[in-house]
Amino acid sequence: MAKTLPFSKGVNFSKWFEFRSVKEIQFERYTEQDFINVKSLGADVIRVPVAVHNFTTNNNHTLDPLLLKYLDTAVDWAEKRQMFIILDNHSFHPIEPTDVNIDRILLPVWDQIARHFRDRSGYVIYEVLNEPHGIPDERWGCIQEAAVETIRRIDQKRAVIVGGTNYNSIEKLFSIPEYKDVNLIYTFHYYDPHLFTHQGATWNKPSLAPLSGLPFPADKNRIPKPHDSFTGTWVEKCLENYMNDANPDKLSAALDRAAAFAKERDVPVFCGEFGVFIIQSPPEDRVTWYKFTCDALNRLDIPWTCWDYYGGFGLFKTVSARDFNTELNVDVVRAMGFNR
Repeated sequence: MAKTLPFSKGVNFSKWFEFRSVKEIQFERYTEQDFINVKSLGADVIRVPVAVHNFTTNNNHTLDPLLLKYLDTAVDWAEKRQMFIILDNHSFHPIEPTDVNIDRILLPVWDQIARHFRDRSGYVIYEVLNEPHGIPDERWGCIQEAAVETIRRIDQKRAVIVGGTNYNSIEKLFSIPEYKDVNLIYTFHYYDPHLFTHQGATWNKPSLAPLSGLPFPADKNRIPKPHDSFTGTWVEKCLENYMNDANPDKLSAALDRAAAFAKERDVPVFCGEFGVFIIQSPPEDRVTWYKFTCDALNRLDIPWTCWDYYGGFGLFKTVSARDFNTELNVDVVRAMGFNR
């Protein structure tokens, strides 16, 4: 990797600020103790997804003061523990494409966030927008550059995370324009092979709820027969090609592309999300996937934040588990290289 970052590994604190209004936020979902617990694992960065665009109060896209108050507390907890905190603009819909005119709200909200946090420590990092998709690369490149310029008019010191389209895919890193700003971090997300990491997920089309027991790495004797609902769909085709898609050599080559981008552009890269849905993935295979992925990222000197801490992709034994001392999935945590 061409340039290094001051942090190495951490987690996402999902479902904290991902709601339709400030009134729906359950701030107590995370406490200062969660920051302490994550720090004890050896993490040095927390990514906080925020559905920023939902928390504006009028046609001028004014941010609700209560949101900023909540974020101030989260930043206080991170700074107290000397942990980096990424304020991720998570205003996106997994199915609906990114609005080609999203700059009409993206620029005003970043102006306000930059003004509010510009005097905070260097532990605070901005992320322009999570997983843009369905928007032309050229258009997104221009909007993202305008967002960075908006921030820089107010805050010149802080690192800003930028990414490509197609849900921050590795290949789309190469479609990002060569921005002049030198204090940028280039991000990608990694959930390959998708059928393995998302088996049991209901938000795909078609739903992957009928899919379970898919192994990692590929084992032809353990690949389940396609459910009737998969007939004629992309899922059926992916199952047919699973032996190739779940080949560790192929997966390593994909991550090598991220490192190649970093070297080619002489910029730092960061894996902002990766993980495996808990519900129907074989536990031992899930552990194997995490070890493989984290070993590969570490080999390439690519920092990361896993998706996520609590919840369906979390570090605990079940989706609902929350007790750090008794319900943490120690096998997964150790596979990722965390302390436990």
